[in-house]
Amino acid sequence: MKKTLSLLVCGLLLATLTLSGCGDKAKTPAMIVNGVEIPQGVINYYLNYGKDYLTSYGIDFTDEQNGAQYMSMVEEQAVDIVTEMAVVRTLAADASLTVDKTALADAMNDQKAHFADDAAWETWLSTYELSEDDVNWILEYQLLADALYEQVNSDLTLSDSELAEIYNADPDAYDTYKFGHILVSVEGTTDEAGNTAEPDEAAWETARKTAADLISQINDGSATFEELAQRYNADSTKNTGGDLGEYVTKQESPYVEEFNAAAFQLTEVGEITQEPVHTSFGYHIIKLLDKTTGVGEAKDAIIDQELGDERDQRYFAAVDEAMQNVEITQDYTRKYAVTEEPAAGDDTDSNAADGGETQPADN
Repeated sequence: MKKTLSLLVCGLLLATLTLSGCGDKAKTPAMIVNGVEIPQGVINYYLNYGKDYLTSYGIDFTDEQNGAQYMSMVEEQAVDIVTEMAVVRTLAADASLTVDKTALADAMNDQKAHFADDAAWETWLSTYELSEDDVNWILEYQLLADALYEQVNSDLTLSDSELAEIYNADPDAYDTYKFGHILVSVEGTTDEAGNTAEPDEAAWETARKTAADLISQINDGSATFEELAQRYNADSTKNTGGDLGEYVTKQESPYVEEFNAAAFQLTEVGEITQEPVHTSFGYHIIKLLDKTTGVGEAKDAIIDQELGDERDQRYFAAVDEAMQNVEITQDYTRKYAVTEEPAAGDDTDSNAADGGETQPADN
């Protein structure tokens, strides 16, 4: 699959942050590197993601002895990250690479899709003091990094015959599927003393009949799959119309065996299972939302598998070389100064401050 320095996704969607720097201050760049203005909100994002990441490993930033030292490490890592982002933008500009406005809009919509609605997105931006312009800046960088990665590696690829040979040897390793589900859950009962009993046969049968009725409603058009998912699902898919959100292969699926057995029997996009699917969670109705099959769709995944390491090395070599000639006309004003290393006995790797996300990740 296509490589990308997916620095936004790793934190924006998976980490809990506390960001600062909005309003008029956000319009003043935090740094200017190679003529590229880095928004204050962007560096604040990486500062707080790094802090959040280390906190998840038990680092206490309120500790008087070590807090400031660790925050200085986070600050240095954040500066390194955004400096590299500016350098990549410079390399992309030198190569006459640009970002398609439609692709950028699609990337923004993909981010927003992880929130229940526009109000939730706006609340997130307000809560973490991150502007939509800052998100847009990072997404634009990611698209430029993708384009630069492909240009640097344009001659390092596989022929059509090589691709076909690899794909045909094991199609199930490359064909991907995305599913949605409606779950009619079955829960135990709790008595007055707080003791929970496993659901009995009657509870399971009630759930099965409910799921069967939902299938009938979808088939006769009296309700949509998405409406029923919103009504019945108790997990995060309640807000996505049942969409489980990830593409999986037959060989690498995170779902339970019973779910997989039924899901991979679906062949047409939009098709649903016509019988309730029993798992330990309850009864599912599964829908095939999308699929990618064939060597053409698998091309990026095959190239990544066969040549990924070599392509990564070539890309980072180009970036590292450019990093040796950085021109910083406005440096970031550090708020923390390292006067000594963190106290002995605390061996947390300072490189963890950026969450380990400077390597390309599938996106």
